[in-house]
Amino acid sequence: MGEGFMAGEACSGTARVDTGGAEAQPKSVAARVLSVLEAFDTEHYALSLSDIARRSGLPFATCHRLIKELVAWGALVRIDGRYRIGHKLWSLGRLSPVRQDLAEVAAPFMHDVLFLTHHVVNLFVLDGTKALLLERISGTRPGPAVHRVGDRMGLHASAAGKVLLAHAPQQTVVRALDDLERFTSRTVTDRAQVLREIAKARESGFAATAGESAEKTNGVAVPITGADGHVLAALGVVIVGAQPNPNAIVPVLQTAARGIARQVQFASGFHHERTETDPR
Repeated sequence: MGEGFMAGEACSGTARVDTGGAEAQPKSVAARVLSVLEAFDTEHYALSLSDIARRSGLPFATCHRLIKELVAWGALVRIDGRYRIGHKLWSLGRLSPVRQDLAEVAAPFMHDVLFLTHHVVNLFVLDGTKALLLERISGTRPGPAVHRVGDRMGLHASAAGKVLLAHAPQQTVVRALDDLERFTSRTVTDRAQVLREIAKARESGFAATAGESAEKTNGVAVPITGADGHVLAALGVVIVGAQPNPNAIVPVLQTAARGIARQVQFASGFHHERTETDPR
């Protein structure tokens, strides 16, 4: 980011954070920068300087100094007096193996599912105790988006989330059950019931929900399982208004999921072989 990025901060790499009278805590420059960037999410994508200071917990002057450097580098951009994520971070994010390999491989298969079902198609991956919407394919008929790429959802409240939870490590399940947020009147927040539903998803190979993450929105999802048995992601459709028919949708999703898994395995093998034989 250039030598100027470190100017004004202690050369030791740490500084004192003004905690409003409480005992100051050391925080590295890198941690401060990450705090600024973490102030943004899909619900807060355009923030004022005051918003960023409040959401990051950093002093106003510190935010002003760091934001100025981030704008100069291209990590943030200022539009109509508010800051947004800039092109530089967007470009770097597209280099992520998850985005390059999984989302790009899945896209053609997701288009097939859209063509056959006429429903919005979503690709989710496990992100801590949340389900991260990695890719979304929609046509003109399914209606407006309920969630956008980059959104993070509770694992217990969506079909894809329940699929991921059904195959998640035990410690992830325990942590997820401690955060059973209610999104609608139909969201399942009873721990025992959630455990029964994820056990059913593990046994049946799919999960279905009805109005749990958003009103009048239903979902069906299946796992995308790698050659080693590890679940890479969850592939699902969202149906607005009507009740889903799993018997008609699940086979389509499972066929697409198998195709995605094969392509991911092929791509991984190709990249590994090239790395071994051609260092370029």
